[in-house]
Amino acid sequence: MNRPIFVGAVLLLVATVAAAAPKAEIKEYGYYEFITEAKRSTHPAATSGFVQTGEARLVKQTQRIPIEQGRLFGFRFIITGMNPTIGQLPVELVVTHPKMDKPDGSSSTGYRYTLGLTLDQGVVEDQTGYRMNEKYEMVEGDWVFEYLFMNKPLMVQRFTTYKP
Repeated sequence: MNRPIFVGAVLLLVATVAAAAPKAEIKEYGYYEFITEAKRSTHPAATSGFVQTGEARLVKQTQRIPIEQGRLFGFRFIITGMNPTIGQLPVELVVTHPKMDKPDGSSSTGYRYTLGLTLDQGVVEDQTGYRMNEKYEMVEGDWVFEYLFMNKPLMVQRFTTYKP
């Protein structure tokens, strides 16, 4: 008699998770400019060791990004479909980029880290990207930004950087 109750509980749990599966939509992409002072903070997982935050506006919607020192590129997105009582959505950001030879002699072809996106009534609107500040970051090639939820792709955005 205990077995059917256990199976019913497992089926209910699976149905709850399936019903709360997030849906992501990329709203805009391309290169941006900061419209507020960018705040730079240390982030060891990022290729440069830093991240910059601030309000930005889209300059041009494109997947082809002309290389320029200080160029910020990325995308804005919305994630819906989560239970309104959930406060944060745990995701992993995986960025793959052209090989960069850093001044310390090491090289990088990407980075990844886990973050919690803050939800408001089961929805989050956010942005992500990369700003090319250092000479070694200005490399031509393909970039892939991918968000994973429970180790499965939630959204992917691709760019190609080139020398104009």
